[in-house]
Parts: sequence; structure tokens; C-alpha cells
Amino acid sequence: MRIGKNKKKVFNIIYILIGIIVVIFFAKDVFMYSISEINNVLYPLQSKIYFFGKKAKESTETVLNYKDLVSENTKLKKEILEKSLVEEKNEKLLDENIRLRKLLSMKGEFKYSFKVGKISFQQTRELFESFAINLGSRDKIKKNMPILYGDELIGRVDHVEKDYSTVEMITFQDSIVSARSSGDVLGIIKGNRSDELIFEPVSFHEAHLNIGDKIYTSGISDIYPKGVYIGDVTEIRKKYEDRVEYIVKIPFDITNMNEVIVLTEVDI
Repeated sequence: MRIGKNKKKVFNIIYILIGIIVVIFFAKDVFMYSISEINNVLYPLQSKIYFFGKKAKESTETVLNYKDLVSENTKLKKEILEKSLVEEKNEKLLDENIRLRKLLSMKGEFKYSFKVGKISFQQTRELFESFAINLGSRDKIKKNMPILYGDELIGRVDHVEKDYSTVEMITFQDSIVSARSSGDVLGIIKGNRSDELIFEPVSFHEAHLNIGDKIYTSGISDIYPKGVYIGDVTEIRKKYEDRVEYIVKIPFDITNMNEVIVLTEVDI
């Protein structure tokens, strides 16, 4: 009787185990299905969280990269600026060297004694009137000494101080210089507050100038020696009746002047 009971008990245990296994088997499918359904429900939210998380990461990386780029760009700009300044300085030194060599080579061409001065000051509103040079009385500079830019006339010393002098330019509206054309027409050069001078012949009836004629100082002066180049006739303007006006263009750019020649001993 006890053996039958024990046998029945064993079978009951086996049945329970089989039932548990069956429940677990089916429960697993139900659980997996539930998880799948939950995932389907949560997917949009998970997707958004993932998307915003990724964007946040990319934004952070972008900001960090931008800062690096800005820093690198600033560094490159600084290097480029420094390089440009060095190149500009070297170019200016080279230009100055060329100009000074040219001035030194002119010593053999000139029959006059001269000094080289640097333009130390020039006002924009007085661009065609006057400028200052770094030579004065201590350099034995005197009033009315002729001033040349290269081998072309630009003016005369107007005022002298110990360390500097001021120059009145031939382009100044009150400036008058005795001149002669390459065709031997005598006249005067008048300033016009521009890079254009006006040549007025002494006798308009005998005068006949052409475009391209060169104009020089005549030597009929207490200031300027004979034969200093002034410029070329570039235009002939009709004034009234049979009168014309001869325009003489100065042969250089006033805004680029750096060094000038002061004729210190002139045999008029």
C-alpha cells in the first residue's frame, strides 16, 4: 500500500514537472511576443532618443571642430599677415635700394653738385603745392635751391629750418617757371594744382608746338639752370579766337615720391 502511494507521489511530481516545463515553454513564447510588442510600441520613442542623442554628439563634435578650425584659421591668418608684412617690407627695401642706386649713378651724369633728401611730410590737401624734406640749414640747404625728382624738375626750396626744409612745387597754382620747348619755343610754365602744367608761349603768333614736344627750363632765371626736363606736351586745348593752351604732363606720379635731389651748386 505504501509502495503504491510512493509511486503515485512520484508520478504526481513528474506530472508537475512536465506541467512546469509546458508552462515555461509557452510562457517563453508569450514573454518574447510581449517583449516584441513592447519594443514595437517603444521603438518610435527609442528612435527619437537615439536620434537626438546622436545629433547632440554630432553638435558637440561640430562645436569642438569649429573651435579648432577657428583657432587654426586665426593662426594661419596671423602667419599670412606676418609673411605679407615681411614681403612688403622687403619689397619697400628693394625699391628704396633701386632708387638710391639710380640716384648714385646720376652723380656721373650731373654737372651740378647735389644732395639727396627724403620727403618727410606732405599733406593730402597740399599734394600739388608743397612738401617737406629732411634736409635743412645744417645740411647747407638754402632758399630757392632747385629740387628734382630723378632728373625732372619738381620745385624749389621755399623755407629752411635747421633740420628740414619746405619745397614749393612747380605744380602750385602760383608757380611760374621760364621754359623752352624742344622746338625752341620760349614761354613760361604755370602751375595748375594738378599733374598738368600749362605752357604759355611768349609769342602766340610765332609759337607752334605739337603733342609730344618736350619742355625744359630755359635758363632765363635766377633759380633754375638751363635744360632741366619738365615734361611733354600731352594736349592742345583751344581757348578763344586763335589762342590755344598747351598742357604739359609731369612725367611721374607725385603720390609715389620718396627721395628728391637738391641742386646745391648751380651755375646759371
